[in-house]
Amino acid sequence: MNATAVLIILHTLTGAEIAINPKLITSMRASIPDQANKVIAQGVNCLINMTDGKFVTVKESCSEVRALMR
Repeated sequence: MNATAVLIILHTLTGAEIAINPKLITSMRASIPDQANKVIAQGVNCLINMTDGKFVTVKESCSEVRALMR
């Protein structure tokens, strides 16, 4: 039996591509437009928490990430 990992490609603030296994995502937090946020830097649209306790911030919105996960 072949095990195939499906990865989605997202983008960091600098425009770098990052490949993420959607099965390792535990939660996502969207930024709130026009509102200062202590957790998410300006320009980041989604903070993605991973199973290993680390997080990734990306330019894509959380709804775009959810669509890619389908």
